[in-house]
Amino acid sequence: MPVLISVLTIHVSGQQANNPNKKHTDSLESIAFEQLKSFIAADTFNLRLAEAEKNSISHAGEQHLMVVPMNRGSGNEQNDYSSWDKWLPTVYHKEATVGSPFLLFSYVPGLVVGDSWSVVDKPDHLYNYDKMSGNLLLIRNNESPIAVNNSQVKLFCLKADKGGLIFKRVPFINSGEFYQVIYKGRHYSCYKLYKSIFIGANQTSNGYVQEGKDYDEYEDVITYYLADEKKEEFQIFELKKKSIRLVFGSVSPVTETYMKNHKYEDLNEIFLANLTAELNK
Repeated sequence: MPVLISVLTIHVSGQQANNPNKKHTDSLESIAFEQLKSFIAADTFNLRLAEAEKNSISHAGEQHLMVVPMNRGSGNEQNDYSSWDKWLPTVYHKEATVGSPFLLFSYVPGLVVGDSWSVVDKPDHLYNYDKMSGNLLLIRNNESPIAVNNSQVKLFCLKADKGGLIFKRVPFINSGEFYQVIYKGRHYSCYKLYKSIFIGANQTSNGYVQEGKDYDEYEDVITYYLADEKKEEFQIFELKKKSIRLVFGSVSPVTETYMKNHKYEDLNEIFLANLTAELNK
């Protein structure tokens, strides 16, 4: 799975200058965030794996131990693939699973920022992210993967080849989730939430016609947020021009000007980062 490298910028907000505790927390977060940015910016890790090597680290047991899909046809149900008259057998071939519950195709280096804003940097720790459970996964010394205690993690990053991803908690959106940082500003920030749902193979046949899919699938559900860091409010939007104009335009008139001046650019997360940067000027 390709890793999108976001343009990440952090500013220290001056709004809470009269609140020493808030100011201190913002300062600690800024310091930790900058350390994560420096870590993923350093060109010190090569993840150019051959196709045969991409699954060299076993994921055996993770789906069942860490994620329990409910009511999505992934249990012990046995589908009947015989023909309608129960006599003529129907040939059924189940294809390989499409998609993955994991964000990256392999475990990668990373940094984790804990409750006390201390940064955990251990070279023998490799990480991945489970999109179904929302768990940060840890593997060390080729042991079985474990789920990190999410309640004790404030920030973390995943280091890929020439870049990476940073995730953080955004309590005023949902304190139980990790959000990828598209852009972090002193006033407005843009975040992304990953979710994945399991859809089991559901092909049926009456002996003449086959219906449904002959493969299991992990379907990603992506949600984007424009967050007002000062008011601690947020709006959800889609990666579509109409939705972006509506949401971003509701907080700043510079949105329409920016959209017109960049109408030929690809509508991707780099575009979102640059537009959010405009809102912070």
